Amino acid sequence: MHDDGYRYDADSAPTGKHALREKKEAKPGRFREHRVPRWIYRVIAILFAAALAILAWFNRANLAPENVVQWVRTSIVGMGVGDGYPKNFSGSAVLAGNFVCSGENVVYASDTALTVCNDTGKELLSAQHSFSNPLMRVSGIRILLCGLGGKNGEVVTTGGSTVKLTAGQNILGGALAPNGCSALITAANGYCGMLTAFDNAGKVLSYYWFSDYYPTAVALSPDGTRAAVTAVSAKDGELVSAVYLISLSSGKTVQPVTVCTGNLLSAVFWDTDGSVAAIGDTGAVFLNTVSSAKKEYDFGGAHLTAFCSDTGRLALGLVPYDGSPDSRLAVLGSSANEIYTAKLSGKILSVSLSSQTAAALTAGKLWFCPLSSSEAPSTADAGGDACAVALKDGDSAYLLGISSVRLVNRR
Repeated sequence: MHDDGYRYDADSAPTGKHALREKKEAKPGRFREHRVPRWIYRVIAILFAAALAILAWFNRANLAPENVVQWVRTSIVGMGVGDGYPKNFSGSAVLAGNFVCSGENVVYASDTALTVCNDTGKELLSAQHSFSNPLMRVSGIRILLCGLGGKNGEVVTTGGSTVKLTAGQNILGGALAPNGCSALITAANGYCGMLTAFDNAGKVLSYYWFSDYYPTAVALSPDGTRAAVTAVSAKDGELVSAVYLISLSSGKTVQPVTVCTGNLLSAVFWDTDGSVAAIGDTGAVFLNTVSSAKKEYDFGGAHLTAFCSDTGRLALGLVPYDGSPDSRLAVLGSSANEIYTAKLSGKILSVSLSSQTAAALTAGKLWFCPLSSSEAPSTADAGGDACAVALKDGDSAYLLGISSVRLVNRR
């Protein structure tokens, strides 16, 4: 009896406490039954891989081995910080068409030099050239520079690569694709003109001769395999313009996909796979590159003062008549529909697009116009000598002055 009591006092109570602790420690094991099933992780991994595949597909032109190498070189060159803006440029003048923003870098060609600067003002590229009437085109990491009326051109990158181009006769226009393929339109003996296509090493891919219309401008498809060419002629005493869509590998003669009477088409853009935009003096023409369906946007008698294109959209500066105190900014989609329109005071000298923002430059004033909201445009002082604008992003823009480049922030 005494022994039983002793065991009860000394052993049974701790045993009870120990048993209680075992029950508490067993509880976490029950929560393991509520872990996230492995198949959910598999689904997430599959969706992530699919997103990467889609991203790679849409950027396939930039993922070619030679493009990756150039991108790495360009990125290395782009490291570092400059002295900021304003930044004076060499040469006596930069034309508005030779002033653009690529990524967050500003690219411009004067009559003596080609320059690329990052957003801190550091020069990523400064190269002298001998083109007396330079034409510049920028696509991705590459820049096409050639001399209008001359016979030579080159494709360069900020990483230091240069590819020389040579034309048989005087150059009338040029185009550049993201993969480095390029094209030049030139005069041609016995013909109205000629299109010469080059690969990314500067080797001639093909020629195309125009016999009915004189070529005025060219653009390349994003993959560099096709060209859109605007051309003009006269018929029955009227001006007639045409747009050609030409395969650069077929070698076949094609007919214009559309012909316009009384509209001088002098610029063309091919920013997306499915749409080409051609700009004339009385209206803009949009073509579906698959179906060849055409949509037109008539300026309604207004005069075109500025234009630019970005990802299939077109920004236009229009004045109702010469000397008008007001202008209209119109941004169009690929179906010739108005995405945005605003009445601005002063003549629009230059326009630019970046994401969901449009910018318009008037005398001494820069307008930032949000495309995705009903918010009124905001303004910033542009300076009296500003002649061109290139949006860096939705809140800042590069401005071209008489002898310098400035960076202006949205108020």
